Amino acid sequence: MDTHALPIVVRIGKAGLTPSVIEEIKKQVKKRKVVKVKFLPVLAQGRDKKAFAKELAAKTGARLVSQVGFVAVLERV
Repeated sequence: MDTHALPIVVRIGKAGLTPSVIEEIKKQVKKRKVVKVKFLPVLAQGRDKKAFAKELAAKTGARLVSQVGFVAVLERV
C-alpha cells in the first residue's frame, strides 16, 4: 500500500487526543478505510513517537499501518 499519496485527513494539535479528535478519527477511518494523521512534535515530547502512534491506534480501534516522523497511517480493522 502506497501511503505517500494519501492526503493528511486529521491533524492533532496542542490539545492532544481529546475525545472529539478520537471520534473524528474513528469517523474518518470508517468512511475512508485508510487515514493519514499528523500530530505536533510537542505531543510526542518525552516519549517515543511510535508509542504515541500505537496509543492513537488503540484508542481509535484502528490498526497502525505505518508511522514516519510525526505522521501515522491508520487502517480500519
